[in-house]
Amino acid sequence: MLPSFYIENFRLFDTLSINRLSRVNLIVGRNNAGKSAFLEAVLLYTANASLEVIYNLIESRQENYDSEFQNNTNNLLSLNPVRHFFKDHKIPNLTDSGFTLATRKNDAYLNIRTAAFIIEESVDKRIRRKIDLKELENFNPDYFDPDIEIFVVSEQEDNTQLLFSQNRDFRDAYREYRYIFSNQRSQSKYGVIQFVSTQGLTDIKAAQLWDAINLNDIEKDVINSLKLVEKNIVGLAFVEGDRPRDRIPVVKLENQEERIPLKSLGDGVTRVFHIILSLVNAKGGVLLIDEFENGLHWALQQSVWEIVFQLAETLDVQVFCTTHSRDCIDGFGKTWKKYPQYGSFFRLFARNKTVFAQEYDIETLSDSLDTDVEVR
Repeated sequence: MLPSFYIENFRLFDTLSINRLSRVNLIVGRNNAGKSAFLEAVLLYTANASLEVIYNLIESRQENYDSEFQNNTNNLLSLNPVRHFFKDHKIPNLTDSGFTLATRKNDAYLNIRTAAFIIEESVDKRIRRKIDLKELENFNPDYFDPDIEIFVVSEQEDNTQLLFSQNRDFRDAYREYRYIFSNQRSQSKYGVIQFVSTQGLTDIKAAQLWDAINLNDIEKDVINSLKLVEKNIVGLAFVEGDRPRDRIPVVKLENQEERIPLKSLGDGVTRVFHIILSLVNAKGGVLLIDEFENGLHWALQQSVWEIVFQLAETLDVQVFCTTHSRDCIDGFGKTWKKYPQYGSFFRLFARNKTVFAQEYDIETLSDSLDTDVEVR
């Protein structure tokens, strides 16, 4: 598990340190305080900045659109949508540090930056060598050398991964990604990583996750969670839809012969399904949920939190959630009291265009809720 987290120069963050993380972590804050960006930072770090994750984040934010800026430059790297990950939406210069993610400021880190490489040939081999900082002091970026190429790279400990080249259009690389990586799962030394967006899972993704647990004992935990919303649900399956490769979830209700589309029972049961299905598929790994409360009635939220706390500990999953709902915070706080060693809570807020984090212990959060102090 991540014991703490440090961010530097990623999206809207200058520097941000979270000193204590736990099994289940809730992040709150106003709009544009950085809640979703924090989840993205955790996702990038735990996934070792995999291309799969990078492309999915770019697509989810619609950052791969054709900007009018593209007509004003021929530098393909400066046009790459990964620029939006950096502070001020600009690819850093070769001598800049880029952005850094780590458990703590001086611990092993993940650094995304630009780097220059030169092709060197000998009698029997041809290698691409990274140009060090001393050599870069005499580097003229306006001078074209066919043997020198600039990349956005991911650096972690002694490993350097080439992500994007100045000579390759992002759209070409994206098409290659779709062909090669579209059916792969996010996995790293932190285990399987699952992400539930504000919109929830696609039916294709949900079907894949259901197939992974179907007929296993863990399937019962998913069905039981649905009973929080509709107590008469006794079974669930995926069936073919109208379109090719389309599969939709249907449920069997007690004392009713016809199977009912899950979504016809409302947003709440679908949200619970997506959260718990993703949780049980993140065994030994990480689960991230953006806007936990979406579609959930206030009266259900503590019960859902209790399932999340229990399953996260049983399955060894570290959970990160965001919310701006006081009912959601209240449900979390009451559950945290029952499992005091499993929770962590902090609020992101901006002051003079800089984002800070205020961390709460269980007593401070409880007192704030009891006295109606604003914590969102």
